[in-house]
Amino acid sequence: MRSFFRLALAFALLAACDIAGRLLVWGLSLPVPGTVVGILILLAGLVAMRRVPAPLKETAEFLLAHLNFFYIPAGVGVMGYAVLLADDLWPIVVALFASTFLAMIAAGFAFQFVARLMHEKGGGS
Repeated sequence: MRSFFRLALAFALLAACDIAGRLLVWGLSLPVPGTVVGILILLAGLVAMRRVPAPLKETAEFLLAHLNFFYIPAGVGVMGYAVLLADDLWPIVVALFASTFLAMIAAGFAFQFVARLMHEKGGGS
């Protein structure tokens, strides 16, 4: 029973970091998702501690091992809107492929730009 409370406390810590991040973003009107700020808060705490507490590690491993359960709401949403998706299937498919292609092109140009910059500064081989 004691182990359950330790794991529940670790989960509460994860939730508290998420809520703190969301409140910070909301309070300061930051253009960043609150969850990202919450993860940074958690990271800062772990860096300050210089270790990951065992209950937090166990909770994180459990959540990662069962990550597929977090996709159930999205799957239910897709099934709920299946008729709407079927009507607009081709525009959705085209948009997905086009955006993926453009993202790959942008990543390639960004890589070339950074590689050229590093080479000019003598950082490249």
